[in-house]
Order: sequence, then structure tokens, then C-alpha cells
Amino acid sequence: MEVKTAKVPKLSLGFGRFGKVLDVLRSRGKDLLMDNDLLFTLTYMASLSTANLSRDKIFEMVSEKKEYAPSRYFSKVKDLTQKWHYDYATACDLIAEKIKHERLKKLFNRMANAIAAGEPDNEFLEREWRAFKTIRKDEYERNLESLRKWSDAYTSLLVSASLISVVVLLSVIIYSAGDPGATLTASAFANFAISLFGVFMLFKAVPKDKKVHDLKIKSKEQTAISRLAPMLIPIAFFAVLFLTVLPTLLNFTGGGLGILPKADYRGVGFLLAGLVLLPVGYLARIDDQKISKRDEAFTAFIRSLGAIKSGAGVSVAEALSRIDQKNLGELRELVMQLYRRLSMGLDAKLSWERFVGESGSYLISKLTAIFVDATDLGGDADVVGEIVSSSNLEMVLLRLKRDLISSGFINLIIPLHLAMVGLVLFITQILAIFSDYISNLFAGQLGGVSTGEVFSKIPGGMQGLNIGIFSGIPTDLLNQYSVWIILSLTIANTLAANVVKGGGRYLYLYYGAIFAILSGLLMLVVPPVVKWAFTLPSFVE
Repeated sequence: MEVKTAKVPKLSLGFGRFGKVLDVLRSRGKDLLMDNDLLFTLTYMASLSTANLSRDKIFEMVSEKKEYAPSRYFSKVKDLTQKWHYDYATACDLIAEKIKHERLKKLFNRMANAIAAGEPDNEFLEREWRAFKTIRKDEYERNLESLRKWSDAYTSLLVSASLISVVVLLSVIIYSAGDPGATLTASAFANFAISLFGVFMLFKAVPKDKKVHDLKIKSKEQTAISRLAPMLIPIAFFAVLFLTVLPTLLNFTGGGLGILPKADYRGVGFLLAGLVLLPVGYLARIDDQKISKRDEAFTAFIRSLGAIKSGAGVSVAEALSRIDQKNLGELRELVMQLYRRLSMGLDAKLSWERFVGESGSYLISKLTAIFVDATDLGGDADVVGEIVSSSNLEMVLLRLKRDLISSGFINLIIPLHLAMVGLVLFITQILAIFSDYISNLFAGQLGGVSTGEVFSKIPGGMQGLNIGIFSGIPTDLLNQYSVWIILSLTIANTLAANVVKGGGRYLYLYYGAIFAILSGLLMLVVPPVVKWAFTLPSFVE
């Protein structure tokens, strides 16, 4: 008798179509790191093969590594072979037909051919691991070359967009055709769209490489950030909202307040937001630097650990005590804590999890598990340590090349941001000053006749040319325009800096704090300086 079983629907993050969209985005986020995860998967399989495990055991172990994106395909192969009794060559061929990622698909095809030909698993896996390291390195370097070109293109795009915004502003002032408010609004949105397009192209060009893990156990800096960020980010947001955005919409500059009577006090919102985010951003920067140093030290650490454990035939705890601490660098404190836990007889799995979590590193979180699993299953610790350290060193060296490009890019866009924001504020303030001067001139000498009426009564070409210099353009509209341009530049440069750098999510707060502080200071300083310079007696007379 056939019994029908009810199928339990798969839970998704959300409800209805929105939940499906979130699931798709989450899946695509994993696929972005497919090449990295493929390197980790091959490193894992090559390490397991040193223990002379059966093919069933290797596929079972890989399928349980849910943090690796390719694991779901290995899980399907395992199910076909162990539950449906397919041979591995046929199962790999069938799964390869369903894989969209080209490189992973070719790997499964080669695996099927090698299994059908009777090639030993350890030889095939080691060869594939070495080949993929070379391929990954070449692809990473090509992405870096593309990133170098797009970083130059982004700066050019940023300058061009800012200059176009200034030209549009001048044309609206000189020519009174159409609605100036609609024209300036369209220009501000176009500037923001162009800037975001540049950020998107940078994101497409950068190598997809994660630096900070997402584990519950975190480094000291990450723990402090996770406590401070939920409090400080809303404060910064509301500072910009209530001190910058709303005053802009309400045409309030606060120019008569404070020690700078002509300053644009809407810059206080930017300045306060930057100062609020600065402590969290500074912690994120410190954490990023420590992670880089830990990743570099991990290469020597894991190689030494494997060599000592294999050569002396001792336990991991004893091997840790024999490692030269002078070569551990930023890992020294974490390694000593790991040694204390293991030597006290605490659970080895939990001790390694603490070590990985407190490192904060994505690389260490991936590669440490490979070493621990392979050695626990009887793998050669010396060979496994060499394999793991080689994969780690490859990524560290590639990241150093990326840091060289990102440091130059960031050192360029910071002064460029100062120049572009200063230019927008300078031009806006100049136009506002001249508009006030001309309005006062005609009000005093022509009995309150507006400039537009004067130019319209001039015989000849001015009316035909539709020229209405400084007529019909409210000063508040100019101030609103400058604020929106500055806001778009601040957001775009914050995103671009961390996209090129490749740091953790919290590092956005660091760059956001820098650009917000610079924007706020310029909004407070530039208007009164321009006003002072153009109200000198020699200039006015």
C-alpha cells in the first residue's frame, strides 16, 4: 500500500515574492565567492586524500562543509552514489549538466573522466589543486589590472560628473529657459546615478575576495564594533537627517548662528555624523590591519605546526609549545590561548573554534578547519600543513598586490573629494553673492525693478537670446543643489573606497566618517571664506 507523505515547504527568509527575492540574492552572494570556495574545496579534498580515505568518505566530508558553495553539488553526487547506487563517474557527469558555473562544471567533468579511467584520487586531487591555484592567481591578477584601469576611470568619471553639475548650474543662472528647479533636480540625480555607475563598475572589476568571517565568535575589535554600531549608526543617520536633509528641504541654513555668521550650518549634520562614526570606523581600521597581519603569520604558523607534529610525533598541544613564538607575529596571543586550552584538556573542537573566531579572519576560518579535519582523520600533518600554508600564502600575496592599488586609489579620491566639494560650494556661493549684489543694485538705483524686467526691456538680442542673468533663481535653490551634490559625492566615495579596498562591512563606517567630516568642514568653512573674500572694500568699490 502506497502511503502519501506531505511535503514540508522549504522555509525562506521572508514571505511570498519578497522571500524568494532574498533567497535569490543570498544564493548569488554565495556564487560570487564560488572561485574562492572552489580553491578551499580542492585544498580540503587534497588534504583529506593524504589520509588514504575512501572516495565515499571524501565526498561525505566535503558535502558536510556547508560554508563552501560547491558543497551542495558534492552532496548531490554523494546521494546519487550512496542512496541510488550510481557509480561516481556517471553521478559526476549528471551533476555537471546541472551546474551553471563554468569552472566548477569542468571540474566535475574532469573528475568523472579521471574516475572512469581509474586514476588514483590523491593524484588527481593534488594535480587539480595545483592547477586551480595557478588559474586563480592568473584570474586574480587580471581582475587587479581591470581594477587599476577602472579606478582611474572612476576618478575621471567623478571629475566629469562634478564639472557637468557646475556647468548645468551656470547655464541655469545665465539662461532662464524652463523650470530651474526641475533642471537642477534632474542634474543632481544624474550626478548621483553617474557616481553609482562608477561604483558598480568598480565592484564588477574587483576580485571577489572576502576578508572578515561571519562567525558568532569574533575578534575583540569586532565585538566592540558590534556593540557600538547599533547605537552610533542611528545617531549618525538622524544627525544627517535632522541637521542636513530637513533644513535643506525647509530652506534653512542657519547662516546667522554661531561664530561663522555666513557658514552653511547644514554641514554640522555631516560633521556630527562623521565624528559619531569615527570611533567605530577606527576600530574597524585597526581590526582590518590586524587581520592582514594574522593572515600573513598564519602561513608560517600552520606549516611549522604540521612539520613539528609530524616530525616529532607529538600532539597538537605539544607541537604548539615547540613553535618559535617570535615568528608568530600578530597570532602570538591567539596561539598561546589555544595552547592553554588544549593543554588543560578542554574540547579540541571548541578550542579551535575560539581560535578561529577570535582571529576575525575569513582565510583562517576556512583553512584551519581543513588542517584540523585532515589531521584528525589520519592525514600526514607535514603534507597537510604544506598544502594549507601554500593556499594561504597565495591569497596573502595577491591581497598585497590589491592593497597597493587600493592605497593609491584612496589617497587620490580623498583630495579629489575635497576639491570637488570645495568647487561646488565655491561656485554656489559666488553665484549667490552676485545674485544678491545685482538684486540690491537694481533695487537701489531703479526703484525695485527686478533684473529680469530690466533685461527684458533692453532692445535687441538679449530677449531673443533668452538671457536672464541672475534673475528668477532663488538662493535657497542653489544651496539645496550644492547639498545634494555633496551628499551624492560623500556616499559614492565611501562605497568606492571600501569596494576597492576589499575590507569588511564595518570598514564602510571608517571611510564614511572620513568623507562626512571633510564634507562638513568644507560646508562650514568655504562659504564664509568666499563671502569674506568678495566683500573686501577694493572688490566692492
